[in-house]
Formats: sequence, structure tokens, C-alpha cells
Amino acid sequence: MEMFFGRKPAAEPVPGDQILPLHFFENSLLVQGNNMAVSLVFDSALDPEKLRQSLESLVKRQGWQRLGGRLRKNAAGKIEWHIPAEFTADRPAISFAHVDHGMPAGSHPAASRIPKPETRPAIVGDPDVLEGLAWEPGYKPGGIKDYIDSDLPVLGLRVNSFTDKTIVVLQWQHVAFDALGMQYVVEGWSNMLWGKADEIPTPCNIASDPFDALAQGSRPTTEEHILADRRVGLGGMLKWGLGYGVDMLVRAKENRMVCVPETYWRPQLEKALEELRAEAIATGEDPAKVFLTENDIMTAWTLRCVVGQMGMSPDRTVAASIAMSLRKAFEGDLIPASTEHPYVGNAFGWANVLVTAGDVSSKPLSWLAREFRRAVNDQGTRAQHEAYYDMVRTSRTGLPIIIFGDGGMAQVGFSNWSKAGLFDLDFSPARKEPHDDRGPCRPSYVQENHGPIQPADGFFIFGKDEKGNYWTSACKVKGQWEKFEAQLKRDFEVGE
Repeated sequence: MEMFFGRKPAAEPVPGDQILPLHFFENSLLVQGNNMAVSLVFDSALDPEKLRQSLESLVKRQGWQRLGGRLRKNAAGKIEWHIPAEFTADRPAISFAHVDHGMPAGSHPAASRIPKPETRPAIVGDPDVLEGLAWEPGYKPGGIKDYIDSDLPVLGLRVNSFTDKTIVVLQWQHVAFDALGMQYVVEGWSNMLWGKADEIPTPCNIASDPFDALAQGSRPTTEEHILADRRVGLGGMLKWGLGYGVDMLVRAKENRMVCVPETYWRPQLEKALEELRAEAIATGEDPAKVFLTENDIMTAWTLRCVVGQMGMSPDRTVAASIAMSLRKAFEGDLIPASTEHPYVGNAFGWANVLVTAGDVSSKPLSWLAREFRRAVNDQGTRAQHEAYYDMVRTSRTGLPIIIFGDGGMAQVGFSNWSKAGLFDLDFSPARKEPHDDRGPCRPSYVQENHGPIQPADGFFIFGKDEKGNYWTSACKVKGQWEKFEAQLKRDFEVGE
């Protein structure tokens, strides 16, 4: 990130750069307002040059060059992509920094506090403690303005070496890709590291925006959105903004990591499935059709913990928004199949669950998990996504989202990164000891830091590690994490 600190900005376009407009999903304050850093902790000493060379080689491949693109404003004030025709030492494909700390991680003031699992669900650490390792020391993310006119590639790599661990940090401006786009990046990176370049697909063409039809409304919607009658009106929006908006933009927040061991979440999932199968039998339905994912139980359980510690009125609306990729819904339509030409960019939609605080607290976890599953299934279709973005396009609020519920509701967000497979990465070829026989070299811990936009109660679910532990983090208004921890203890003690 040294280009944030002292490199002279390159304000003038560079001859030969490919200049492209931002795509629909990139032209959003929610995206442009977040610079991202994902830290992968490996319990081995890795070769930083092998990590750099393999990621650079990926970005230089045909179809992947946009990840080395720069961001500029044109004469009209519009942000554009400027993709170098050739990457050089002066204009590299990625930004890169390596810090050799020359000590065991346990001797470093921040690395010694890398969270570790416990035997019960627990708050295990503060991701912001590692912020000084994720970014250049002293740097605070300022959003897309940190990249505009700086000639900084949108993708960066920072490697922190210790004698017994390596913290590998992937940095990017959110306009580059979302969580599923990150999956394609890290898979391609891993394949380059393993010498499997021939297995890396070429991304779909980025010269034009495949999701322009959603932005322009160039084809008619075929159905109304399921929650159209729960859309919040202008008065409700103002009331909601004075509550949630103040929490997000004004009130002090604290970042925490929660770890949920398999010995806790799996029995919860099995119990929920048993209850739903018994209910299906009682109502004459086929119990074999009962289906829940691990993420359904994790999101339902997390929401229950949030609601349980807030002391809400039983009739207060609770709105849970679930980020979804649009790729599956639009494959074969707006974009090709991901196995052939993946869309490495942003393509996200939302499923929304509207319940009451009383229902969350009093009904079984199986009921709430099913509400999440239904929302994803029912609102995740192509027609529902089209209906949603038709409301976005015609709302004229300036917001890239639609708010469902009411002005006095509690808002909780979920972004599931499990499909990105971060805990499944095997960076064995980058080990400094080439004959190390300890098996795969997978991350033992994963976290993210981002900013400057940090919504309260926006949970990232990173997936599960090799031991089956699920990891999730969020920012909450200062003082609320203590109540959340008390709720975790109550849940664990009663075995719920």
C-alpha cells in the first residue's frame, strides 16, 4: 500500500490503457465505500515471492487483466476503469508488500492475539487487532477515493512473515469483485501456485456490462416481488434512517469474531431437521423434501442471539437481509456458465426475512432456519431478482437497495463467504520447506477488515475450518457485544 503514502498520483490517462465504464453493480456507494482486506493465517512459513508471482501471473492472463486495472475520473466526473495494455515494474499487475517480522507470531503484539477456537460458542477476538497487519501501518480505508488517480491496482497482496506462521492478506477495492468473484480469484491463484494454469477458465468478457438489462430495465418483469407489499414508504425510510443510519454512520462500534464449534452447531442442525421432518409427517407432506443448509442454521442461530440480547418488544419487526450471488440465476441468460467463463466482478442480490422479535425468541430454531431457506429459495429466482432491481431502478431514492419491513424495525445483515472456499485453500507449494510432510497447508484462521462503511450488525460468515469450527464476525454498536456474549452463554447452558 505504499502507493497510498507518497507515490505521485498519475492523474493523466496513460496512452494504450483500455478505458471502460464501471458496470452496474460497481456504480454503487455500498461497493465504492469499501476497501477490503482478507487475512489468511497459515501455520507454516511461506515464500512471499511464490505467492506474489503466482497471483501476478493470474492477473496477467487473458481475461483477468481487469484485476490489475486502475480507477480514474473522466472529464465528466465519472469513474472509469483504466486497464494497462502491459504490466511493468512501474505499473505492476498488483500492489505488493512483504514484511518479515523475524520472530514467532506469539512474540508479536498483534499476531499473538490471533483468535483460537473454544469448546463452546464464544467471542474469541477483535479482527481490528490485526488491522495493522492487514494494511500499511497507519492506513485507514477511505473507500474508492484512495484509488482514484493514484495508479494503484485494484488488487493487492501483503505478506506478513513470522518464523512459524504467515499472514497472507488479499486487498481489493470492492468494485473488483464480490465474495463469489473472490472464489474465482483465489481458485485461479491456487492453480497458478500448483502449476495448473491449464485448469484456469477465462472469465467472461468484461468490455460490456452483462447486467445492463437490470440497470436499464430493458426487458419487462414477469412477476411482482414477493415482498412488494412490505416495502417501506418515505416516512418509514426517514424513521429507519434515523435509527439504523445513525448506528452505521455516527455511533461508535466494536468489531468481534465469533467461533462456533461443530460440537455445537451440528446438533442444532440435526435437531432442526428432525423437527421439520416430524412436522412434515404430521401434515401429510414428504419428509424427504425437508432441506436446510449449514448456513441456514448459522444465520438463524446468529439472528436469535442478536434479538435475544437486545430486549426488544415482542411485536417489533426484525428484518434480516441475506446477500446472494446472481450468477446461478442468470447463467445461460445474461452470463455464461461459471465452469466455462466465470463472471469475476460484482453480481449480488438480496433475500429478505421479515419476522417479529417475539417469534425469533419463542419459536424453535428450526422454524427460523426454514424461514431463511424459504427466503433464499423463493427470492433467489431470476424473475424475483428482476422484480427487485426494477424497484431499485424506479424508486428514485438514490439507494441501490430496497428496504422492506417498517420504519421501526431492527436490521441485521448476513454475507456468507463459505462458497469462496477460503478455508479449503492449499498453499503447500509456497512452503519454504519443500519436503514438509505435514499434509495440506490450509488457513487455520480467516478474517476480513473493511472500511470506511461499517454497518452495525452486518455479519460475515467465513465458513468452517478443517476442524469444523464456523467463524463469523460483525461490527456492533459499542457495548452490545457484552450482551451478545451473555446470550451465547445462556444458549449453551440450556443446550439450545
